[in-house]
Amino acid sequence: MKKLYSFVLTWFLLIAAFSQQLPLQVMQEGGKLYILHTVAAKENWYSVGRLYNASPKDIAPFNNTSLDKGLSIGQQVKIPLSSVNFLQSGQPAADEVVVPLYHNVKEKENLFRIGQQYNKVSADQLKLWNGLSSDEVSKDLALVVGYLRIKKSVSTLASAGQSKVGNIASAPVSKSPAPKTVVTEEKKTDKPVVTQKETTVAPPPAKKTETTPPKTEPVATPTQTSNYGGDGGAFRSVFDEQVKAGADKENINGQAAIFKSTSGWKDSKYYALMNKVLPGTIILVTNPQNNKFVYAKVLGEIPPGKENEGLAVRISNAAAAELALAESGRYELQLSWAKQ
Repeated sequence: MKKLYSFVLTWFLLIAAFSQQLPLQVMQEGGKLYILHTVAAKENWYSVGRLYNASPKDIAPFNNTSLDKGLSIGQQVKIPLSSVNFLQSGQPAADEVVVPLYHNVKEKENLFRIGQQYNKVSADQLKLWNGLSSDEVSKDLALVVGYLRIKKSVSTLASAGQSKVGNIASAPVSKSPAPKTVVTEEKKTDKPVVTQKETTVAPPPAKKTETTPPKTEPVATPTQTSNYGGDGGAFRSVFDEQVKAGADKENINGQAAIFKSTSGWKDSKYYALMNKVLPGTIILVTNPQNNKFVYAKVLGEIPPGKENEGLAVRISNAAAAELALAESGRYELQLSWAKQ
């Protein structure tokens, strides 16, 4: 019995540790900015406040409640963003690190329009943070709009933070993996490529070099993630723990679509949006066409709207690339997770 209790406790702690990871999305209400926190086991107003460098005396009234009322597991708490914990200019203090906060780009939005929503931050600043060269941004792109500043010695989120603003993987998602993949392929065929360049008169080599980029472009992202052994990504061990601790396992086939994110390309951390599944749950996503799979962490529910009708899940574009799926369209995927 003690062994079972210890195992369940370990599982809850794992959920707490992984449930508040990137990406953190900024939201608005009445002109005030905030982020959402999903309460894990043994958390209270003060531990949540330490996590986000926010005073419990500010958090409770922002949620129309008081410190006298406790928190329950799975409850969503709004964390207000202020000059104390929200950074859009300058650099963090020596005892602080910063974690990027994101805005999910909607249709017909551009950088100027988005910047006006977040303390009128300039389009140039947004371009700098996100490695962009144009004010135009594509729908569903996860765009950095500011940074959460937290204490190194207090918040468990500090392990995902950085010491300076702007030095995250800020290049556009599609640009990061592609150059690396092309370089590795050229190294593998180093001698033939040199020979072809020296004898450019011959038509066959010239055609090969012209046709290679479009063929390797869709494959570029899976090759990038294959550096992690093709084992499904960083959340596999958490999935195994949840399955062991869960009372039952759910398996379904459902329609899937994709959202854009800067996460997963280098750290193999894949994310998903899914209704009626507790945030922090890890789902096994399998493409039945090629049997490729990833483990994705559920961040929250699928937003309402016509474009999301009939969807069982939305997965990040890094996860889609690992499954060899294009970024547009719908796909029939197999989903499996532990009920909680």
